[in-house]
Amino acid sequence: MLEPRRIERTISLDRIFLHHENPRHEPYETQAQVIEYLCGNEEVPQLARDITRHGLSPLDRFGVVRDHDTEGSDATYIAAEGNRRVCALKLLNDPELAPPERKAFFEKQAAEWSPIAEIPCVIFEDQADLDLWLKRRHHGAAGGTGQKPWNADQKARHSGTSSRNRIALAFLDYAEGDGLISAEERRRRLTTVQRFLSNPVMRETLGLDTSDPDSVSRNRTEDDFRLLSRQFISDMLSPNPKVTSRKDSGYIEAYARELSSLGGQSHKRIEAEPLGPDTEKPKRRRRSRPGKAKPPQRLPWRTDVADALKVLGNWKLQNLYHSICDVSLPENTPLLAVGAWSFFETLTAAAGRNPDTDFHSFLSANRLMGYSLGTKQQIKPLRDALQRILHYGNTTKHHDTAAAFNGDQLHNDMDALGDLIVKVIEDANAQKK
Repeated sequence: MLEPRRIERTISLDRIFLHHENPRHEPYETQAQVIEYLCGNEEVPQLARDITRHGLSPLDRFGVVRDHDTEGSDATYIAAEGNRRVCALKLLNDPELAPPERKAFFEKQAAEWSPIAEIPCVIFEDQADLDLWLKRRHHGAAGGTGQKPWNADQKARHSGTSSRNRIALAFLDYAEGDGLISAEERRRRLTTVQRFLSNPVMRETLGLDTSDPDSVSRNRTEDDFRLLSRQFISDMLSPNPKVTSRKDSGYIEAYARELSSLGGQSHKRIEAEPLGPDTEKPKRRRRSRPGKAKPPQRLPWRTDVADALKVLGNWKLQNLYHSICDVSLPENTPLLAVGAWSFFETLTAAAGRNPDTDFHSFLSANRLMGYSLGTKQQIKPLRDALQRILHYGNTTKHHDTAAAFNGDQLHNDMDALGDLIVKVIEDANAQKK
């Protein structure tokens, strides 16, 4: 048969985009929506944590298709296979892309991460060929033609130690290290601890996360986990113990429910953290002086601005705002200077600006004070930021060589003007009534 055309190539991560119609989820319109879904439902944070520890799997490549609206050196690609990995890499490279509630997690992971600029890809030019290999990858064994997962015995043979022993040993190591049990007291307790922690209800009560095959983690706060573990150890070491190796699953689940009602807990759940010290990587030496702060990668995105624009119902403004906050700032500063200028031109026009008046003049000191943004002295920085955006946009648009290249300043100005933007959107809404 004729070999379908495929091209193996290393491609810049910035030129690869998440698949909006990936089979893992319903169709979405934006990259931000896909990222939010994958983080909340497809364990991308756990994958990202694993990548920071071990890197990308040398056994896997990424499958992509070219965006048909692009070609040549300007071509961009859609991730057809590896959407979760692409998402994890993008968030590690730029935590600003993460959903607000996940941003702190990805910033923490990124602190120990050396960004990957390019990834090994196979470019598919035949949809039928791509579909064939996606089925081999994701449709199970399929009579032997697809990937066949190991069964429980095969996994145990490969691991060398059963999962139950691994969890129990990790917990006892934690308890001894934290002074909850002595080396003498933990002897002959492995079977008992294994018996209880093999029960999923008990693991959920304690907050044990075993999704990572290489380590045992907790998803409760450190104080809550210590409180529950201390009680569990106490109930095992008591002269009349509640925790013994002879208890059945019904008893263990009842005990777990009793333990979950123990007083003094915050009941908060957190991003999973290793139960013991992270020995996967050597500790970095403390630097004698702080490192340089990472420059902003994109203009700041605010959900209150996006929500207000939806209420306004101006399709152009919604798309302008999404575009200027989605494009890479370091690589496209002149383009974003014009985009920010266009956004303010359009927004103030919607709020009643006369075409003969520039937006800096329209957003006068009196108008800003009327928006309750502060005194004349307090709003001066806002007026200065507006003036810079007006100047940057006009210079970049009209001069043959001069342009705006200060991305840090543009980011700071847009960040400072966030509350003002919301006020102007409210003003524009009032104009419609």
